[in-house]
Amino acid sequence: MPLLIHDARVLSMPMGPGPARGAAMRDLGVIDRGWVLVGDDGVIEGVGAGAPPDAPIRIDARGRVLMPALIDAHTHACWTGDRWSEWARKRAGEPYLSILKDGGGIMSSVRAVRGAGRRELAAATALRLQRMARLGTGTCEVKSGYGLSTEAELRMLDAIDDAATACVGSIEAVATCLAGHAIDPDCPEFIEHTIRRTLPAIAEARPGTTMDLYIEQGAWTGDDAVRFVATAIGLGCPVRVHVDQFSRSGLLADLIGMGVRSVDHLEASSAADLATVAHSGAFAVALPATGFALDMRFMDARALLDAGGTLVIASNANPGSAPGLGLPFAMQLAARFMGLTSAEILRAAITNAAHLLGVAGHVGSIEPGRRADLLLLHDTNEDALVHGLPSGAPGLVLHAGRAVNSDEPGFEATS
Repeated sequence: MPLLIHDARVLSMPMGPGPARGAAMRDLGVIDRGWVLVGDDGVIEGVGAGAPPDAPIRIDARGRVLMPALIDAHTHACWTGDRWSEWARKRAGEPYLSILKDGGGIMSSVRAVRGAGRRELAAATALRLQRMARLGTGTCEVKSGYGLSTEAELRMLDAIDDAATACVGSIEAVATCLAGHAIDPDCPEFIEHTIRRTLPAIAEARPGTTMDLYIEQGAWTGDDAVRFVATAIGLGCPVRVHVDQFSRSGLLADLIGMGVRSVDHLEASSAADLATVAHSGAFAVALPATGFALDMRFMDARALLDAGGTLVIASNANPGSAPGLGLPFAMQLAARFMGLTSAEILRAAITNAAHLLGVAGHVGSIEPGRRADLLLLHDTNEDALVHGLPSGAPGLVLHAGRAVNSDEPGFEATS
């Protein structure tokens, strides 16, 4: 039956033809005391102010914020096993790259995933997606990357698809192939195998799949990274890159010139690097939960935005360097350590994330014709979401007009 949410502070966040930059980052399209009508099909039928239309099911927002559901554009939510034992080494001062070189970090997850079947991977991923949904995320990117071999990467991608199917009605999942993650020390020809065999195999099995790689000391570097990007683009696949997390690569200008879709991390990038990114068409993806967990370094997102860049904020949910599933926490860290306003953070975590994932045509704003992925906060001010601290579900989460967390107190519907 149609659903009406009325007497809300509606953040309509209108979706333009491209991502938000400049002044658009500060415009949330606020409708005070507004209403939103959702049809039987889970699509928004109307948005307005003043007297609302009739509907068989109604939720009185009582002035609380109604906004689009969050869109998490960078996660590694498909894994098995855990890496909690590594935290004592990190807290003792051992660098993350040292743990990776010693066979821990990413390679620890690789060993666990290679020993897991598709069904086990899918079940673990679906459970995480459902938990993300209850924390306000309506659409989520999920990377492979803990398989590294051709067969294991394909199995991960299939498992992500299975998890997405299992979660229809609560969250949408978009798969990315992170074929270029760590370097497998047990495969002497790993780089050549990945470029010559894995990338073509993925592109043939799943044409147009977004590819990703991790550029860092001890992982992909220099000419090998450039060859990976060139090969993937030549196969018709968009490319994203993890870059400048612990050390400056010096590759940003080359990568952007090649047409990568996003550059993620950028904690070690120089001011000139960030200016290069800002003046390009590439998305800059900030992952503040990782800086908070590891070394308290964060992308200079303020400088990037002031230079006209396109910013995305994501959770980087993974078993090692960002072991959490809530995008709101990453947003709260961005408010504290990146010098951003609430509006800028919301636009980065919803509007620009939607454009990066290619879902801006159907989610990410409260406008007629959009799927009703909505978040009705407990609060009357969106600052509570951005400046608060993690405290469970931020409100009532709806996916295609249906409550994901109908047990959340304080949101009684009437008919």
